[in-house]
Amino acid sequence: EWTIEDAEQKYQIASWGDGYFGINQKGQIVVQPDGTNNGVEISILDVIEEIKSHKLDLPVVIRFHDILRSRVQNLNTIFQETIQRLDYKGHYRGVYPIKVNQMREVVEEIVDAGQPFAFGLEAGSKTELMSVLAYNTNPDSLTILNGYKDEDYMRLAMLGRKLNRQIIVVIEQFHELPLLV
Repeated sequence: EWTIEDAEQKYQIASWGDGYFGINQKGQIVVQPDGTNNGVEISILDVIEEIKSHKLDLPVVIRFHDILRSRVQNLNTIFQETIQRLDYKGHYRGVYPIKVNQMREVVEEIVDAGQPFAFGLEAGSKTELMSVLAYNTNPDSLTILNGYKDEDYMRLAMLGRKLNRQIIVVIEQFHELPLLV
């Protein structure tokens, strides 16, 4: 007879779920969107049933924006608390590399969650740079620019400076320096 304890032991959700995933009393995998065990949970089975009821084609991506928000807030809060506790004189200025996931919904959620922390964005291509300039409007956040750089890329970077963005161009090869200057 399969029990909830058997499922917890077999799948080790407690070791990788970080409070965001668990198993409810019905034995279903659940999401706790804010990472706390405050009773708010969403059954993955219920989400799958909802998807089926709308006759959506598979595969589908199930994204919980509250998890994104919680992770950004936790990351920044831990850095702030550690900096204060250790009396570190520097600052943490995190950035999200949009190459990880360029979907508008994801970038908007991360930018919004990171607003109080001046959490910035990083771009590695001209297309990403155009998106980053549009989304990273917090005057205190960093915009980090990596990747292949040609004249158009550097022109966009300088446009970002004119928009009062805190642009940091990472020079990876010597021939990029004259383009920037």
